Amino acid sequence: MRTPRFVLLVLFAALLSACATPTEVTSGWHAKVEPKPHFQRLFVIALLSDDDARVAVEDALGKALSGQGVQAVLAHQKIGDVSGSDDLRARAEQAVKAAGADGVLVASFLKADVRADYVPGHLARGSDFGSSVGASYDTVYQPGYYVENQDYYMQSTLYRVGSDAAVWQAQSRLINPTSLKKAARGYAGDLADRLRKDGALGK
Repeated sequence: MRTPRFVLLVLFAALLSACATPTEVTSGWHAKVEPKPHFQRLFVIALLSDDDARVAVEDALGKALSGQGVQAVLAHQKIGDVSGSDDLRARAEQAVKAAGADGVLVASFLKADVRADYVPGHLARGSDFGSSVGASYDTVYQPGYYVENQDYYMQSTLYRVGSDAAVWQAQSRLINPTSLKKAARGYAGDLADRLRKDGALGK
């Protein structure tokens, strides 16, 4: 018995959605940046208080940037802890110089929002097979209901090495992530795509 084509499509879509959290990204260059730089080696640092989240985000960004042909140096591999440290700037500057990076990508957490989404009611058709050859069908109304979802917002800022002024910035909305790994992968993949589209990567 062959599986109907629409069932295969639904299963394929489910597999895709399981791969990464969907995100929405808005980005732009700062008005005074001319000519626009093109980065080839980025030092990546996530300013997150949770160590597991910081490592997951930096690792995901490193992989996504590598997929775009850009070398990425990850802060957690070079400077260790980034929270509650007075000498973080000095350690980061030293690590950036040692890495030979031409840019620094800083990821930071902005906020979390809880929203209630309404799932509308629908008619559900069920069957009741008796001892007879035929079958009787009942139509049952399933009422609508609300589900609570939580979205997370990240800010990503790109700097040229040797300058304190940001040259590019983006905000990402992570839509109701189900796991840290999926959230990091979705955020990093879409951010790297946007960097490429905005002309910030490569020559």
